[in-house]
Amino acid sequence: MSMVSASGLGTLLFLIFIGPVIYLLRYLYAEYVVAHKHGEVNVIHASDGREILSSRAYIFALVGYAIGIGNVWRFPYVIASNGGAAAVVAYLICAVCVAWPLFIYELILGQYLRLTFVRAWEAIRPRWLSFGWAQFLLLFIAQSYFSMIITYTLPYIAGSCQEPLPWTGNTTSQEYWQDTILNSFSDLHDKPGGLGPIQWKLALSLLVFWLITFFSVAFGKNILSQITYVTVTMPVVLMIILVIVTTQKPGASAGIQFYIGKFELSELGKLQVWATALGQILFSLSPGFGTAITYSSFVSHKEDVYRAGMIVCVANTAFSLLGGFAVFSIVGYLAEQEGKTVEEVATRSGTGLAFITIAEAMSFFGNAQNVMSVLFYVMLLTLGLDSSYAWTETLVSSVEETLKSKGCHFPTWRVTLALCITMFLFGLVFTTRMGNEVLDVIDMYVGTIFLLAVCFIESIIFNLDFGWKRTKYALQAATFGSKHHPKGRDMFPKFLCRFDFHVAVPVATGLLFTYQIVNVGRTPYGGYPMSLLAWGWTMLALCLVTVLLTIWRRENSSLPSIKDDSRFNDSVGNATLAEGSAPHSEELSDLILMHTESV
Repeated sequence: MSMVSASGLGTLLFLIFIGPVIYLLRYLYAEYVVAHKHGEVNVIHASDGREILSSRAYIFALVGYAIGIGNVWRFPYVIASNGGAAAVVAYLICAVCVAWPLFIYELILGQYLRLTFVRAWEAIRPRWLSFGWAQFLLLFIAQSYFSMIITYTLPYIAGSCQEPLPWTGNTTSQEYWQDTILNSFSDLHDKPGGLGPIQWKLALSLLVFWLITFFSVAFGKNILSQITYVTVTMPVVLMIILVIVTTQKPGASAGIQFYIGKFELSELGKLQVWATALGQILFSLSPGFGTAITYSSFVSHKEDVYRAGMIVCVANTAFSLLGGFAVFSIVGYLAEQEGKTVEEVATRSGTGLAFITIAEAMSFFGNAQNVMSVLFYVMLLTLGLDSSYAWTETLVSSVEETLKSKGCHFPTWRVTLALCITMFLFGLVFTTRMGNEVLDVIDMYVGTIFLLAVCFIESIIFNLDFGWKRTKYALQAATFGSKHHPKGRDMFPKFLCRFDFHVAVPVATGLLFTYQIVNVGRTPYGGYPMSLLAWGWTMLALCLVTVLLTIWRRENSSLPSIKDDSRFNDSVGNATLAEGSAPHSEELSDLILMHTESV
């Protein structure tokens, strides 16, 4: 019979109340220590009513957005199933040459236009308005199923407060995941019609998740920025604790050896390794979702977004790599206990690694198993909440800005409530008996394949309708007169940035999008029945068709030509601006003459 674990419950209560305690201490410090000093304000209101994030709030929000549950839930499986260290190398190359540059270009774009992502693409050229709609649809779908992944942590947190852990003893972690949490069908090819009934425990957990998200986002960016400080810091601290503890376990070295020591050069010759690695860093850092553009539209026009972008990119990749040490130490420990190889243990549960293999390994921590389990699953929850807040805030801001442009004004809480209810209702699909399989399919077709298409189209828009010079000048103008860059910051390293802008990003995303489409067209993804794959193909088709809805429009860009843009006068100089008399024509010649230009 299960009993309440004092250690597990105590750890959970400590983690719950540490946030309010931190807020109280910060309040007392501000009230009685620096009451007469002007500290940094998280959010201010501009003359037009637009909220402006402080530098600190902006960076914390972006870090919380970029470091998500995918860094722990998805990253280790990607590495394990693609050759270990070779996949790490592919991941780092894709990060530096594709994901990082695109993310930073989005930050520059958002700050320059000061518009949320849907209206930003329309401002660049009206024909891209429907691309903004498609990006909104991508974000809406991704947030709806991503919320379910985060929700899975709630029953595991509750189970971590029981003694013994409910997935030990007569019930294996695999059975607990498949039968107790998901109640999934044993054979997808031989089952009753439909997706099966909604699982009320998952539905209730999903409701709790959306209530948390609503109350965190609905009342403005100042409240959200306060919450983000804790939800960003906590998982980092918890991850460090996990790494310290797990790397001391027997067998941990074998897991780490597989992670960073098993390098097979031949693996880098496989296109699938690159496709999976790029898909992982894009989903993790999340360029292409519109959040980077939207958040940067709410910062000062003098904010150094390049610096912020580099901090976020490095933090995201570093956290994934750090998380890999914790996860593969646990996998190595489990492999030694079971007398199996690390690769067998790491790949046997697919993307359910965190909910099957890691859950199973918790039982080997002896008297500390409840404490370690609470720490691990609370860390996953807080990682997911940060990204969820950012995505929900992006959707809310985009809807609000669109409504205001039409003369409609609604309180933020009403817009947030409407979106949260809609995504909760759509998310109920993932609480059915086939919900996890539907989630996996939609994640592949929308969260991977369409995301590659979105990033490819973005790179085309940047090259043809926004331009390298405008991107460079926008950054230079924003940082002109700053302490560290009095003449304005330039892209660094310049040659690599231009190569990424014109070549690496469009070629990599376009090639791998084509590869993935051909691959799933030839071989049914995951061996799933066609009735299930129809969910993925339908969602993908809907997103692709949405991109084309306004592509026929031929109106010119609403952006001024570079030489007429007053924002560049001081930082670039009129003589330099005069060299480009049209908004985009100079970019076409640059593409042709790029290799002859000195760097």
